Amino acid sequence: MEWFGSGTAIFSEEGSSSVSGSKSLPSSLLQHQQPTAESMASLCQRQQQCVKASVLSSWQLVEAQDQLCGLELHGSESMEQERARILTSSAELSQTECEWRLKETMLGSQDLRRSPVLNPDCSRDVFNKSIINVQSRSMEVEHDKSKTFVQKYEQELRHFGMLRRWDDSQRFLSDWPHLICEETSNYLILWCFRLQAEEKEALMEQVAHQAVVMQFILEMASNSQQDPRGCFRQFFQKARTREEGYLDVFRMELEAFKRRVRDYTVKGKGETPKSAEHQKAPNRRCLDPKEVLESLPPELRRGIHLQNMQILQNVLSTMNPQVAEYHVKRCLDAGLWSNTTRGQKEDTMETDDPRLMETS
Repeated sequence: MEWFGSGTAIFSEEGSSSVSGSKSLPSSLLQHQQPTAESMASLCQRQQQCVKASVLSSWQLVEAQDQLCGLELHGSESMEQERARILTSSAELSQTECEWRLKETMLGSQDLRRSPVLNPDCSRDVFNKSIINVQSRSMEVEHDKSKTFVQKYEQELRHFGMLRRWDDSQRFLSDWPHLICEETSNYLILWCFRLQAEEKEALMEQVAHQAVVMQFILEMASNSQQDPRGCFRQFFQKARTREEGYLDVFRMELEAFKRRVRDYTVKGKGETPKSAEHQKAPNRRCLDPKEVLESLPPELRRGIHLQNMQILQNVLSTMNPQVAEYHVKRCLDAGLWSNTTRGQKEDTMETDDPRLMETS
C-alpha cells in the first residue's frame, strides 16, 4: 500500500491567473488542482503536529495544576514566589492550548481548493509559516522508507489496528517492538481517512483508537527523551490504572482526531485523489494463509483450526460487524473460509449490536 504520489505542481505563466479564477480554467488543468497522494501525506503530518502539541500542552497544564494544588499555604516568601510562578505557568499553558485548538479548527475548516497543503499551486501563510511549492529531497527519502516499511509489515500493522484491549495491544507491541515508530502512526492515520471515505464509520473509530494510542506512546517517549520501545509499557500502565487526568486527555484527543477525519471527508467529498483506489488494489490479491491465520484473534483462529461452524458463528456474533467482515474477507482471500459460510456470518451479524472498543 502506498501513501505518496508523484504529482507535480503546475504554475500558470500569466500573472492574472489565481485561485479565485479557477472556474474559467479547462477541466484538464483543474484535475491538477485536486489533492494528490503527496498532499494527503502532508495533511497527515499536520494532523500529527496538532495531536502532539495539544497532548503536550494538556499534560503540562495538568502537571502545573497538580503542583499548584499541592502547595501548602503558609506565609513564607519562597512559597509565595513559587505559587506565583506556577500560576503564571498555568495561565501560559492554558493560552498555548487554546491557540493550538484554534489552529486545529482552522485546519479542519480550510477550503480544500485554497489550502496550500492540499493544493500545491497556492502559496499563503498558514500557522505563521509561508508554504511554498518546493520539492524536498528529504521527502523522497522518507517516501521510500515508508513504502518499504509498509510493504514489509502491512499485515502486522492491520492486525494492530484491529486490537481493542489494552492488554492485547501491549502484548502485540512487546512481540513487535520495531513497529513502535512514526511509520506505524502515519499508516494508521491514513487508513482512518480512507475508511471514513468508504463510509466505514465503526471501523474508522476502531483504527482511530489505535492511531491515537501509537501517537501517545511516541509523544511520551519524546517528552521523556527515551526510546519508545522502552517506555511504551508506561502508557498502558497509566491507561489500565485510570490515572487521574491521563485517560481524560486520551479520550479528548481521540474524539478530536475522529472529528477531524469526519470533517475532512465531508469537505473533500468527490475530490479525493484517484490514487486511493489504486492503493486498495494490492489488498485484493490472494493472501498467505499462514500469515492470515496468525493475525486472527485467538477464538476465531481456534474455530478455523477445528472447522467448527458453531464456534465461528459465536465469535463473529460478539464482534463489531465491520471488524468481523474484515476478518472474514481476509480468510476468504487466503482460502481459509468457504464461501458458503459467508451468508451465515452476515445473517448472524445483523441480529447483534456492535460491540464498543475499550477506551477505558
